[in-house]
Amino acid sequence: MRYKYDFSETQTASLFMVITSVLIIFDIFYAATLNIYIVFMLGIVLACIMLNRLYERNVMKHLHIDIINDEVRHYKGESGVLKIRIAQKGIMPVLSASLTVTAGNDIRFINDQALKIRQQTETTAVFTVLPKKETVIEIPYTAARRGVSYIVDSRIRIPRIFGFGHMDLRQVGPARHEIMIYPDKYAVHNEAIKFKIAQGLFKNNESLYNDPLLTLGNREYMEMDTFRDINWKQSARIGNLQSKIYEKTTYTEWLILINLRSESVFAPPGNIERIFEKLSFLTGEIAKEDITYSLIANMKTFDEGSYFRIDELNGLRSYRPVLEALAKIKTVTFTIAFERFLNHVRLYEKVPSHIIVTGETDELIDRELEYFLHRGITIYQLNDNGLERYGKSSGTVRAVGE
Repeated sequence: MRYKYDFSETQTASLFMVITSVLIIFDIFYAATLNIYIVFMLGIVLACIMLNRLYERNVMKHLHIDIINDEVRHYKGESGVLKIRIAQKGIMPVLSASLTVTAGNDIRFINDQALKIRQQTETTAVFTVLPKKETVIEIPYTAARRGVSYIVDSRIRIPRIFGFGHMDLRQVGPARHEIMIYPDKYAVHNEAIKFKIAQGLFKNNESLYNDPLLTLGNREYMEMDTFRDINWKQSARIGNLQSKIYEKTTYTEWLILINLRSESVFAPPGNIERIFEKLSFLTGEIAKEDITYSLIANMKTFDEGSYFRIDELNGLRSYRPVLEALAKIKTVTFTIAFERFLNHVRLYEKVPSHIIVTGETDELIDRELEYFLHRGITIYQLNDNGLERYGKSSGTVRAVGE
């Protein structure tokens, strides 16, 4: 972490300088005879001012501040400690200084002193570091909500050791660290999902589906077919659209589609954080079964025409990347309507054997999901009720492959 010294002369020091200058001028030019005690006091004041300037110029040259635990991972609700090391490799001591740290409110400092209207948390710690020594400041906090928190600002106030106020240092540039907070996969409302999974939801890992690399022939184009299914050469030869017939293959691949937009508005659904907690638990169970899965949200990214995604995860080693992805997803961002997003998935994404969609559906979303049902894809819906089979009259979850 780098700091810049904001120099500001104190009013007391400025007043003493003015008085001293006036007395010296009177003594030199007007032959005023100063009392020996006054001269002694003026000498002390001038010496303190000069020593303070020397201290200010050298104390920061060998002062190093860095964060020890620069990458920290927590689940929501856990406690942690931010450790900041301050080392003085020079000969100038730092006595009774204060460090004020401001971070995003995804975490909450134990001794939080930030204003309630600010989306930040702030705290202050006092420290002393002697020459050629170092000290470690420990700042406890609680992981308050899903997200990624950074130190957005920090300030150091160092008392001038010869009096006349403080030195103010302000952080320059970002701090190289992040505190990532995963959704709470152990939330109480995840017990229902656990019960349904135990009944065999992920035990059958086989499903018949089409292999696009093995083509058997052609047939008449149907509305449910994608552009990729069309055999353009055969269609031009016959005069009407022809679709490819693929060989059947056995595989299991899941696709999780996250809806970050509520009905008819750009705001996120009111239960989106609970959905993330359910996803945190659910993806952990999928990872245990070594099922390959991908995750896409209807959140636009900086890349033209692309969405926030993480592809082809498999096994327990893939669980940390998906937790980090869930932590990084912003709910207040640029999204598109979920039915348009489903249309994009239908046209351009690799078709899986199973799909999980989050949130509630409406008529337009149901129309898009019908396409996947017609293709023989198993769809599950993740909402406040848990994980339910989509398209079934029964509200219970059935085993995969039934």
